[in-house]
Amino acid sequence: MSASITMIVVPADDPDAFEDLFLAERKSRSRGWVIFPVRCGRYLETFFMKATSSDLGVAECDEHEDDDTGEKFETNVIDRDTLAEVLPKLRTLVEKKPEKTAKALHAHGGGKGDVSRVSAALKSGEWPEDGDAAQEAAAFAHHLLESAERAVTNQMGVCWEYRGTLTP
Repeated sequence: MSASITMIVVPADDPDAFEDLFLAERKSRSRGWVIFPVRCGRYLETFFMKATSSDLGVAECDEHEDDDTGEKFETNVIDRDTLAEVLPKLRTLVEKKPEKTAKALHAHGGGKGDVSRVSAALKSGEWPEDGDAAQEAAAFAHHLLESAERAVTNQMGVCWEYRGTLTP
């Protein structure tokens, strides 16, 4: 199965309260979600945080199984209070210093590909189709910032669910 990531703005006062939400509740009580393919097969928040030497306060949740499909998925969450704390750092990485961030992502990806494409993905959020991990992490960061801003406005958190096979 090909890997994907679903990003969701959800009620998340803290990781434990979030874990108590049923899968169906996440989407029904959300403020929107988006799904993207993860062609690079990497955990995008891990790639992003390692490349930028940043800690976004991500909590890893237990692996779950979708009741309807039987599909296993992994979830990460940034709860409401943590999100409010890390939003300025995320905004700096994505909007205020995008060139520095793009170069860090490109370097962390082994310097493969074109740094200008990493920068473009960071600025636009356009999801790449070639499976470049640096570009996917850049697009992820753009969408994480958009979701985080919407979440903070609504006093919510952000989660993302990975489906499929990924590597650290």
